[in-house]
Amino acid sequence: MSIVTLTTDFGYSDSYAGVMKGVMLKINRELEFVDITHAISPHDIQQAAYVLYSAFSYFPEGAIHLCVVDPGVGSNRRPIAFEAGGYYFAGPDNGVFTKVIEKLGPSFIYEITNPDFINRSVSNTFHGRDIFAPTAAWIARGGFAMNALGPQIVDPTLIDLPKQTQSAPNLIEGRIIYIDHFGNAVTNITSGLIEKLQKELGAEGVEIEFPSGVIKGILKNYSESPGGAAICATIGSQDTLEFFVRSGSASATYGLSVNDDVDVRFY
Repeated sequence: MSIVTLTTDFGYSDSYAGVMKGVMLKINRELEFVDITHAISPHDIQQAAYVLYSAFSYFPEGAIHLCVVDPGVGSNRRPIAFEAGGYYFAGPDNGVFTKVIEKLGPSFIYEITNPDFINRSVSNTFHGRDIFAPTAAWIARGGFAMNALGPQIVDPTLIDLPKQTQSAPNLIEGRIIYIDHFGNAVTNITSGLIEKLQKELGAEGVEIEFPSGVIKGILKNYSESPGGAAICATIGSQDTLEFFVRSGSASATYGLSVNDDVDVRFY
């Protein structure tokens, strides 16, 4: 049985995600579906890229990751599929696979053009159903080389995602890149770089500046917070710095948003 994951902005009130599963089951009944999420903010390619990247490697090798956040559906943006790091991916060539491609560096990416692997009738507004779902189901069935899907492409679309920088010996500059369901504000500043500079500088403390304030120190976990509406920082499950309010929302309480600047200084 093959695993197919779904990451979309379809929400949970419409039939779109269920229809995609039905299409896949008509081609291959031996599938196990895992919904990573259908709650990506509508049309938010950057958020989709982060969520997919944060989840894909926790699945067994051979899993097929279907990502459909596709504001350009019906345009000349290409439908693609590829294998990388023992996993398969299918979705629009609009940047949703940026972080996966940058990490795994797939050597062969294919535009899906072969009519044998898609629905006979293709809607201009629902490529998830008519192109990506059937392609994923056929990949799961196997028995063909990936180049049967269509021509190889060498210029996949990569979006410009924020990157942490060490802009001075004692300064890391980064950004908030994701707000989770709890209102925690996840940054792109890695624990690895923080620990490296602390050690190199022999720093006794750390100060974290964000648009609405300054925090001193990084807590080990959420329970170390003093409580109330205090905003704190910790290293989250993706090994990056994040802001939180214990039993509350850092984003709502302090007005934090994606792309807000964050500075980490050592002293």
